[in-house]
Amino acid sequence: MAYFTSNIMLRFIIGGHIKEYRSNRAVSLNSLLRASLFSLVAILLLVSLSACAEKDASNAKQGGAFNYFLGEPVAIDPAFAVENEGMQVTKELFDGLVDYDPETLALEPAVARKWESNSKGDEWTFWLRRGVKFHNGREVKAADFVYAWDRVAAKKTGSEAAYHLAPIKGFDKVQKGKSSHLVGVSAPSKYVLKVKLNYPFADFPTILGHPVFSPVPKEAVKARGREFAERPVGNGPFAIDGAWEHRKGIKIKRFKKYYGAKNYVDAVNFKIIDNDQTGFLEFQGGGLDYSPIPSGQIKATVKQFGSNAIVGEPQLGLQFYAFNLRKPLFRKNVKLRRAINNAVDRKTIVDNVYENAYLVAGGIVPPAVEGYGKPAREYAHSTSRAKRLLKEAGFPGGRGLPTIKLIYPTGRGYEGPAQIFQQNLKDIGIKVDLEGLEFGAFLKALRAGKMSMFAAGWQADYPSPDAFLYQLFYSKSGDNLIGFSDKEVDRLLIKARQAVGAVQRRRLYQKAENQILKQAPIVPYAYYGTSVVYAKRVKGFRRTALDNTPLDRVWISKD
Repeated sequence: MAYFTSNIMLRFIIGGHIKEYRSNRAVSLNSLLRASLFSLVAILLLVSLSACAEKDASNAKQGGAFNYFLGEPVAIDPAFAVENEGMQVTKELFDGLVDYDPETLALEPAVARKWESNSKGDEWTFWLRRGVKFHNGREVKAADFVYAWDRVAAKKTGSEAAYHLAPIKGFDKVQKGKSSHLVGVSAPSKYVLKVKLNYPFADFPTILGHPVFSPVPKEAVKARGREFAERPVGNGPFAIDGAWEHRKGIKIKRFKKYYGAKNYVDAVNFKIIDNDQTGFLEFQGGGLDYSPIPSGQIKATVKQFGSNAIVGEPQLGLQFYAFNLRKPLFRKNVKLRRAINNAVDRKTIVDNVYENAYLVAGGIVPPAVEGYGKPAREYAHSTSRAKRLLKEAGFPGGRGLPTIKLIYPTGRGYEGPAQIFQQNLKDIGIKVDLEGLEFGAFLKALRAGKMSMFAAGWQADYPSPDAFLYQLFYSKSGDNLIGFSDKEVDRLLIKARQAVGAVQRRRLYQKAENQILKQAPIVPYAYYGTSVVYAKRVKGFRRTALDNTPLDRVWISKD
């Protein structure tokens, strides 16, 4: 899960975080084609960044600390990391079976050196590399994955990310507390992990890059108890340095016994800041080495910081407004939902708020998803059509319709789009009240299902349409927080997972997306794009399309 990401994010970049399979390749043709979706300026910045990356890698120096902007995470224990801030930290503390090439998003070996499936695709075998160490010095073995996955799936654990394990045999029994072990996961030897699934799933290794599949040492979990969530023991390139200081910071340090390429920086100081504007001001004052650029300040920042302000690269993320379909008003009236979709002027939001760093979104799956292309169906801005649909919904000119309250998390860039949304709906006769909640209070209200309509940001956990469609709209998904349920969509999504051929799988996902959009359970309005800035002294800086910075490749110039 990657709900409610920080407003400004970069998400398709080039270079380094490939463990010992490090690459120094220049920009690929696909990268340039994607960049062309945005602007010539974005392409020029990308090429410039590529050239710098080549130069940076050859001159890399060790030492120093990187000061990093971070919103308060929900969790940094892989069993509970469900949003971008938490996953940024967790991905540095833990390595799973696989990783993603930051340029192409192709699967890369991590703890697993190789893998294969049976002919059906419902049984998978992973061969682990030897010599991978936990931060307590013990070697990582296949049994550690068995324990970690059992822990995530257990009912008493209460992991909101547990549903990622749903394809594995025995998941339902463990979730219901009827068993303590996933019967589909076994370790026949120290370095071999076997996984049996409920159905053929050709893309199963793709989802394993999510931190929830990371190994954890049982002895550390037992010894630390609740403290493990504040000071977890991982196997990644960095180890935690002291306990997480809530609302202040998290410190991590180089793990000297890491199996892959050594980090350049000695440490990373995650400074926890509650909003983009405050973080940007601290960056300008020299207290941070990286910050998102606040809304409305993109052009000025590019002018001031040049190529260190990275703007416009497409990423696998979506901003949208969500209807709570558990509420009778929205559950029973699809034409009302469609009317609101047609009322929204997405282009004005992208032009005025995001200064064209984002793309207009009328569908769900971003075009940056490899091979996916244009959404199967899109909603365009049409006030006349919105008024007609509103009349057909039984509320001509908005008469008889109660005021809609739109709730959003404050300090994360949702204010500007919400104001435009409010005016758009006023134009067709719908009154909207806006309410901003502090992020923690927002999440609490969201989980309680109390909000009728809310603003959300979604960043893919893995590079696939599945990361948007299955996670957000499959009826049993833990991230389906809007109460959407449709048997045909469920059928298509499972069938897409079972499809062996990439073309067939893509067509099935597109059918599912079209079916979802017909029912208009959300109002998609923008696909994420890059808008971040980093300090001149920082070299080797990267962002990926999955919204994280591979910190093991960053180095600090002392010039």
